[in-house]
Amino acid sequence: MSLIKQLWIGIIVLLLLVLAGNFVISTITAKTYLQEQLRLKNIDNANSLALSISQMPDKDPVTLELLITAQFDAGHYEYIIFQDADRKPIVARSFDDVSPETSSVPKWFAKYVKIDSAPGIAQVQDGWQQAGTLVIKSHSRYALEALWKNTRALLDWFICATLLSGLIGSFILKYISRPLDLVVNQAEAIGERRFITSEEPKTKEFQRLVRAMNTLSHGVKHMLDKEAHQLELLRRESQTDSLSGLTNRTHFLNLLDTQLTRDDAQERGIIVLARVMHLNELNNQLGHQQVDQLLRTIAGVFSDLQDKYPDSYAGRLNGSDFTLLIPTDTPIDMLSADVSQKLNFQLIASSFEKIALPLALCSFNKNDKRNELLHKLDGALAQAELKGNRAVIALGDGQQDYVQQNLTQWRDAIAGALSAQRITLAKFPVRNTQGDLLHYEAAVRLELENELKPAGHFMPWAVRLGLMPDIDLAVVRLALTQLDLAPGPLAVNISAAALCSASFRERALALLHNEPERAKSLWLEFPEICMLRHLEELRAFSTQLRNSGCRIGLEHAGLEFTQFGNLQAMGLGYLKIDSAIIRDIHHNTSSQTFVQSLCTLGHSLGITMIAEGVLNDAEQQALIKIGVDGLTGPLIT
Repeated sequence: MSLIKQLWIGIIVLLLLVLAGNFVISTITAKTYLQEQLRLKNIDNANSLALSISQMPDKDPVTLELLITAQFDAGHYEYIIFQDADRKPIVARSFDDVSPETSSVPKWFAKYVKIDSAPGIAQVQDGWQQAGTLVIKSHSRYALEALWKNTRALLDWFICATLLSGLIGSFILKYISRPLDLVVNQAEAIGERRFITSEEPKTKEFQRLVRAMNTLSHGVKHMLDKEAHQLELLRRESQTDSLSGLTNRTHFLNLLDTQLTRDDAQERGIIVLARVMHLNELNNQLGHQQVDQLLRTIAGVFSDLQDKYPDSYAGRLNGSDFTLLIPTDTPIDMLSADVSQKLNFQLIASSFEKIALPLALCSFNKNDKRNELLHKLDGALAQAELKGNRAVIALGDGQQDYVQQNLTQWRDAIAGALSAQRITLAKFPVRNTQGDLLHYEAAVRLELENELKPAGHFMPWAVRLGLMPDIDLAVVRLALTQLDLAPGPLAVNISAAALCSASFRERALALLHNEPERAKSLWLEFPEICMLRHLEELRAFSTQLRNSGCRIGLEHAGLEFTQFGNLQAMGLGYLKIDSAIIRDIHHNTSSQTFVQSLCTLGHSLGITMIAEGVLNDAEQQALIKIGVDGLTGPLIT
């Protein structure tokens, strides 16, 4: 029950008690007063009339009756009786009570509040002898009506006072309880694992409460910041090379495996491999510091290239080998010229123009074997070493014809598939560690050229053409339809391009608001990049989605993201750890430590931690031991 309702009830009860007491006291007092006044009036009237009769020389019954009748008609009397010495009535006049229809006093009031005054009695003298006794009693009807009017006025005032007090009290309470709304919001946020702080109100009681909750929030936030910093150190230790800052060999090979096998990964790409020749001799000639500066210079070029090409990864395989994984449809000769030019320019600018740095590039397609691809790339590098210090060998696969397709054709093909609803969802189970279903992960398929194509086939072109919001909206609509046919938790991916589209957000929310029951079974997950580059859009959209009943999560997480300070303010329900971190985790103690810390921090915020891309039982057992909550991948069926 709200405070306003409690205030109203309290005011009504209090005023009822006041009214009841006031009513009883005022009624008894007024009744006593009126009865006393009537008694005095009866005595005065009796004495006055008795004196008039005593002075009459002739007291015959006719004259007495005329006098008493005149007196009775002139006043408001209940009765007037003239008795002889033996108390036998000589003349009697009485007034019959009014009917209930003509009386303004309710029966119940007249029954319980009965005014009964004592009659006035006076002796009538005839000379020195007693002629009789006069008994007069005034009627109480008018006194009762006056008492009823007074009581009704008191009741009317009570009703007005109750309404007025309630309204004034409501406004006062609303003003006083303003800080309480802040306290409630903060308490709800803490319940949702969002540790925010609020300004301290002026009310002392609320001030103490808000101060205590702010202290709690500060303490938890400090703990999260500390844990997040430690987590970032673990991530760098397990995933990056200490000297260059690039991805280390183990993690790069895991990323390559993910690129070759993941359903939503781009179908084509290029791997670049550069080798610093004669590294041991350079250490002897230039010294370790100069060689370290050389390696950092090369790493800086690869890092810049990683930033230039979306979804690419730069790594250092060993002391002398640097590599770059670029998912792209760019012709290999154009890419090789760009990489070679940047390397040569930076080496010359850094006075390392004499350093031998052969370069090899190799195109790859999705589902290629990693060992075969690396063997092919190593052979190309061997050829470059034979050709010269800065030689470049590029091994393409004839994909240029594919790249040269008209963008208009791609637009027409994708738009046509969407308008004809040639879109389906492939479902993959996500289970908890006991094997129970958490939800199904839905992967989009578009029918292009009479064949269902995975997301990696058309997504790069859809992103370039700005069609991802339309695709994601169609996926949400199809997911809601499938939830109607086969109820059960269903997770769909929302791209960064769709998140940044105001039109998509508006239309998606309209769909969810129209289907509130189905929306409760829909899990929406965003890529890690959304948290890093589109934080405000994600925060606002996720709040609206939670209000619609959806569960919100983050997918492919852990490669860059360890900003749990932002994550705890987002109210996310689950987080999927990228398969590149999961790969061969049973052999990688650094990855185990990182994932374990990631799960511990996630659990402290109430986030369900799910491992992606589990391939074998050894990985599954290691992940369960580490503490993940859910698993998905080829092994999970």
